[in-house]
Amino acid sequence: MKTRFTVTLVSLLLAAATSASAQFLVGLTGGATMSDFSNPDTKSRWGYTAGLFLGRATYRTITNLEVSYIQKGGEGARIDYIETGLTAGGLAGGSRGVRGGGYGGVMVSFPVSCTVDNSFSVGLFCDNTNTEWTLPVGILLGKFNERGGFVGIDARYEFAMSDASLEVFNNTWVFRFVIGKPSGRR
Repeated sequence: MKTRFTVTLVSLLLAAATSASAQFLVGLTGGATMSDFSNPDTKSRWGYTAGLFLGRATYRTITNLEVSYIQKGGEGARIDYIETGLTAGGLAGGSRGVRGGGYGGVMVSFPVSCTVDNSFSVGLFCDNTNTEWTLPVGILLGKFNERGGFVGIDARYEFAMSDASLEVFNNTWVFRFVIGKPSGRR
């Protein structure tokens, strides 16, 4: 709980401190997740994700601070998380405001609930869920307008750097819609 509070507080302070000196983007994300466990391997399951971001886009780069609710897991078990992190990457311009590019970053996910069926031991699995660290790598494709707003699609894979529960690792694909506008504009 203390780590969760500290990461959230630092993220909010960073966003507040930097927004006073630069024009930032704010927006919403939402979409689907497809994940499974490794060690032991399980079949994939679908879930969903929804969140907010604060970011800065230039003609060639994009950097985002993200907070979202995300479902991960595999057949027989699901862990819901509050996920926060920082991503950065490059953008390539196209015609009529279409831009796309790749990005990477670091995410930390705090478990908020856990559900299992008969194939997992409830006490053993859910009582041992951990804060999960991941390295997201993805592709963003969007349409930017002349006032700085945009609509896009995002696909990412999150490489698990820590276990979800008792040396069980999440393998997660995230597919999202992204919509944003410059902060301070209506």
